[in-house]
Formats: sequence, structure tokens, C-alpha cells
Amino acid sequence: MDDSNNSISVTQALNQLQSWLNAGEFEKVVQGCGEILQLEPGNQRALALMKIAEERRSGVSEPAPAPMPAPEPAPDPLADLQVENAPRQMPSSAKPSFPSSSAPASPLVNPGEKRQLFLAMLIPAVLVVLVGGTVIWYLANLQRANTIAENSDSTTETPATDTSYLQENDQRIDDMSKMKQVIETYKATHGAYPSAEQIEVVLVQSDTFSKVPSDPQQGVIDKSGKPFGYVYAVYESFGKANQVYVLSALFQDSKGFGYPWTVGAPIKNYPDYRNVGVGHATFIGNR
Repeated sequence: MDDSNNSISVTQALNQLQSWLNAGEFEKVVQGCGEILQLEPGNQRALALMKIAEERRSGVSEPAPAPMPAPEPAPDPLADLQVENAPRQMPSSAKPSFPSSSAPASPLVNPGEKRQLFLAMLIPAVLVVLVGGTVIWYLANLQRANTIAENSDSTTETPATDTSYLQENDQRIDDMSKMKQVIETYKATHGAYPSAEQIEVVLVQSDTFSKVPSDPQQGVIDKSGKPFGYVYAVYESFGKANQVYVLSALFQDSKGFGYPWTVGAPIKNYPDYRNVGVGHATFIGNR
């Protein structure tokens, strides 16, 4: 299989997946990314699209927790106890006669009544603590649920309405396909690929381009700090110069991030293919 043609078809597929992601068709995106990753396990853009689709799918399907009903207030047992233990008014005719001052006075409340009064005061206190703790727990959980819902609403990303980046990605696919054809035709004729210094001249002198092709966002820095632009890198092989090349561009997503896409040699063997400071790599187009 021609790896270069496969890269272009994968690029087109991922652009379609990006459109589905913006339209909210997350299941299609996850399934499509899985198929691409079977072909290219290390494809960073497919991994990124799958992650975004799974996060959005999970955020849509997860319902907010239902609030707990407020507990009913506990009955106050003092209402009856106060009546039962209230001091009784004795009629004047029933008042007992007290002995002389030398005899000890009888207690007005016996021990049984003291114990009953103590329990009457203790039970409501325990109920207040239990009911109050339940109310505090309920309010804390309700507040936590509201906070989670607010944070979820605030972090939900609104799908981008500007789809101009898709047209720009289409232009990148077209430009890279044409440049690939010119570069490989040159190799068939001259026995080597153009050098980094020759590439723009070779492109313009071909019948394909009337001027040097330039990336739609040439020189603009994406949100991760990478510059947009076509980069041509050429390498020697078995002691012969200019026998391997990598042509690359950054394909843009709806958030302004760029993902490298290439034609030519496998990039795992040439990790510096976008390092224009090494001498054998250069930007193509206006700089």
C-alpha cells in the first residue's frame, strides 16, 4: 500500500469526523476514530477527536442528582410532659399541716418525678441534634449538587459556528497532493529529491504551480505554540543525499489547535521533520 496515498485518505476521513464532532454526532466520531487508529495506532488527531467526543458524550448522558426531600420536623414530647408534670394547685382546705420547725421538711419532688423530668429534657435535646444533623447533611449535599451542575454548565463547550477552517484544511490537502506529485516526478527524473534550497524553484517551474504554494494560515501560531505552514524536509539514505523526504502541514481544528499531517517517509524515523533550524528542512511559501 502507498503510505502517501493512505495519509491523504486518512486526512479526508478525519476532516469528516471533525465535522461530525461539531454537529454533535459523538457516536460516529468515536467509531470513526477507532477505525483510523486501527490503521495508524499513533495518530494524534484521531486520539484527540476520540477523547473530545467521549467527554462530550459522557457530559450529555449524565443526569443531575435529584434533591432529597426535606425531613419532617420531629414531634415535641414536652408538649404532653409539661401538662403531666405541671404543679397541681391544691385547694386551701386540703393544705397539709406541717409539724414544728424542729422536724425536717418533706421534699416537694420525689426521685421518680426528678428522673421523669430529666428524661423529658434529654429526649427533645437528642431529637434536636438528630434532626439538625439530618438537615445540615441534606443542605450540604444539595449545595454540592448545585455546584456540580453549575460547573458542568460553565465548562460545556459550545460547538464552533465558524467552519472556515474546514475549507482551509481542504486547501492544505489539495496543495500537499500536488506538491507530492511534483516532488516525486523530480526524483524520477533526477535520481534525488529537491534539496531544501531548491524546493520552491522546483515547484514554480513545474506545470502545476504558477506561484509558490502557501498555507492559508502561513506564519500564524496555533494555541499550542506551533506555527502553521508547509514544511519540506529532505534526508540522505545509504550515503546518498536527498533520498528521503517528508512534506508536512498543520491541520486546524475548531478550537484553533494544529495537528501535523505528512506525506512522504514515515515520521517515526525522522522526528525533526518540522524543525526548520536544522538546515535540511524549510518552510514553503511566504514567511
